[in-house]
Amino acid sequence: MPNLIPIWLHALINRYRYRKPTTPEQTLNTFKNGVREIDQGHPKKAIQYFTQAINASPGSAKLHHYRADAHALNNDDELAIIDFDIAVRLNPSYPDTYLDRGNSHYRLGQLEIALKDFSEAIRLKPAWSEAHGNRAVIHIELGNTEKAESDIKAALKLGINEAHFNEMLEIARTGANPPS
Repeated sequence: MPNLIPIWLHALINRYRYRKPTTPEQTLNTFKNGVREIDQGHPKKAIQYFTQAINASPGSAKLHHYRADAHALNNDDELAIIDFDIAVRLNPSYPDTYLDRGNSHYRLGQLEIALKDFSEAIRLKPAWSEAHGNRAVIHIELGNTEKAESDIKAALKLGINEAHFNEMLEIARTGANPPS
């Protein structure tokens, strides 16, 4: 009886069969190394660690989110958004991913998309002052005065850091470059 498995599939099966498996502990240690590199201000090294962890556990929204954060810290918001998108598909109910993806869209000047992300973060976590604050900035820049005032009031009521928030609002009102 002839072999019915194509050669390319046979090679793939053999490669999978003989690969060196990683343990959950190895993946966790790799992840921790990435977090350490972020804390030490080395986002490029962190990206390498997070990529290694993702290769071992590709279905982890958390790992994609952390690598996205590292890309954003490395001033590569386009790559950050790709990982944020994957994280959202893997875990659509985690509000932090929407907030962070919104920040990347904002830095790229994609205000309408950022607005949607901040709104989704608020839908998932209504009492989040930072999300209301970020959405207020977008509304100011888009000229939505009433919506901006509503979000400003909500952010202040929810306890946003007023000094930083006032600085963000001033930048938005004067049209200066967005804060990084």
